[in-house]
Amino acid sequence: MRIVTKVNLALVGVVAISAALNFVILTTTVMPSFQALETETAERNQNRVLEAIKLQREQVANSARDYAFWDDSYEFIRGERSDYEEKNVSAESLKALGVDYFLAVEASGKIKLDKGFDASGEEPVSVRLLSANALPDDHPLRRPFPAIDARSGLMRTAEGLVAVGYAPITTSDRGADPSGILLFGKLLDVEALRQATEVNFVLEPFDAASAPVEGMVQSADVIRTHTVLTGIDGAPLAGVTSTTKRSISAAGQRAIYTAMGLLALGGVLLIGTLAFALRRIAVRRLAALRDHIVRVAATGSLEVIPEDGRGDELSDTVSSFNRMAAQLAELRNELRRQDYHHGAADQAAGILHNVRNAVSPLSAVTWDLARGEDAPWKQNLAKALVQLEDPTLPPDRADKLRQFLALSAQKFLDEAAKRKADLQMLATMVRHVDEILKGEDLASRGERVREPISLVASLAEVSKMIDRRPGIAISGELPADAFVLGHRIAFEQVLGNLLLNAAEAIEASDGTGGTISVSLASTQHSGSPAFDLTIRDDGDGIAADCLERIFEKGYSTRRERSGGLGLHWSANAVNAMSGRIYAESAGKGHGATLHIVLPAAVDQLREAA
Repeated sequence: MRIVTKVNLALVGVVAISAALNFVILTTTVMPSFQALETETAERNQNRVLEAIKLQREQVANSARDYAFWDDSYEFIRGERSDYEEKNVSAESLKALGVDYFLAVEASGKIKLDKGFDASGEEPVSVRLLSANALPDDHPLRRPFPAIDARSGLMRTAEGLVAVGYAPITTSDRGADPSGILLFGKLLDVEALRQATEVNFVLEPFDAASAPVEGMVQSADVIRTHTVLTGIDGAPLAGVTSTTKRSISAAGQRAIYTAMGLLALGGVLLIGTLAFALRRIAVRRLAALRDHIVRVAATGSLEVIPEDGRGDELSDTVSSFNRMAAQLAELRNELRRQDYHHGAADQAAGILHNVRNAVSPLSAVTWDLARGEDAPWKQNLAKALVQLEDPTLPPDRADKLRQFLALSAQKFLDEAAKRKADLQMLATMVRHVDEILKGEDLASRGERVREPISLVASLAEVSKMIDRRPGIAISGELPADAFVLGHRIAFEQVLGNLLLNAAEAIEASDGTGGTISVSLASTQHSGSPAFDLTIRDDGDGIAADCLERIFEKGYSTRRERSGGLGLHWSANAVNAMSGRIYAESAGKGHGATLHIVLPAAVDQLREAA
């Protein structure tokens, strides 16, 4: 991807992040303000409706107070004014007062007068506020008045909800004891209240089963505010639900989207301007520097870059590159001189280490052969032969010596077979050393090629190196058809290194012996089928901080050993075969597991078949 594209993508990312942050800021700070204002508006609309209903109650209560604290009303409730109803409780007089109902109740609870008018038609129709002719003692209208004043509230009739105001009936100077209750009622006109308050609301009878919860309920389009109205007895009577359109938050949302659109437009202009400036100031010069570096990488020629003399950071970079190129040219010449010596030394050290591992079993075999020649029974055989040459030897003694000679002859034959096997092993080990040297010779000339390697055959060959170590046993079986792809001689050297290291780890643990377990598992390596050959021992283990370092050149986990070349050489050899080697251990005293992962020789075996 070109640097211009990367810079443009970075700028797009910056603008996108900035837009996202601005959107989050606007939606978390500005938008809540719009929503709070909208909530306040909904609350204010609900309060306007409630205030309008309260105002009607107060107006009715004021009218009830005026009529209740009047000598004519006091005389009427006492039965002393027969013309009171005609003069004061007609349809015209109630309409003039702005009320629809008149109720007069005596102190005993008997209803003196219950009269109202329904003016919804062409002619007023007489109606009653209550259906009863008397009020019980516990009726809300008969509750004592702490002070001589009016009260207000709501009542429900067949015609609808009524705002009522009532007061105790007494004289104009309020000096007489109350003789009853006078009540005015006004039927609430919902449509008139909507026009007066300019609020869309509904007034519905209270139903405990379906009544909404008091408070606000917000949806995507509107906010509904619900308040329960109680009657004069304090029980729920009706519900007022106002509906406020969410036009404020919609306007806020449009404002945010407009701001985001302007921000995006500004971001596009900014990206275009910066891209043009970067191309003229830096990108062309960086492209020239890149082309020069590509030529250097392709040709290996450390040529200098012509100075542009602009005096900026890129000019300093060109100068630094030229100085670095000169230093690298000098260092390359020096490394070429030293590389030959170091490479030869490393190769020689690796060869000597592997040859030593291959030769070390020879001493055990030759020592065993030498010890066999000094066996006591052979000395006894020589003595028996000398005694048989004595002519004075008793016959029974001679017979016993001849029997001993016969047994010794059989033992000689058995020992000869064992000696032959040991000599064959010596020949195999010498041939293995010869193969190591030939393999290194081929590697030095670049003639080594990868081949299918039988894991079973290689393990059988290499395990001979530790057969004569007392107390060390190898367990586990490998599939006969398990073949890996690599260099057989190098692979067997690696496997021999790991087996010898495992045996030495077991010997270093407690000296009582142990087991080396060999197993195989199928896996994937670099996207291709592979085998994971596992060598596990129950020796002294590897510390956690040493697991990665054991493959370093010169590193060894045992102080008595020097060099640390085996695992380092093994790691390089496995890498050269396109494989991988790594170690696992639970820590000191818990043994170790070495893994050799090599490509499976699937295609090669199929072609050979």
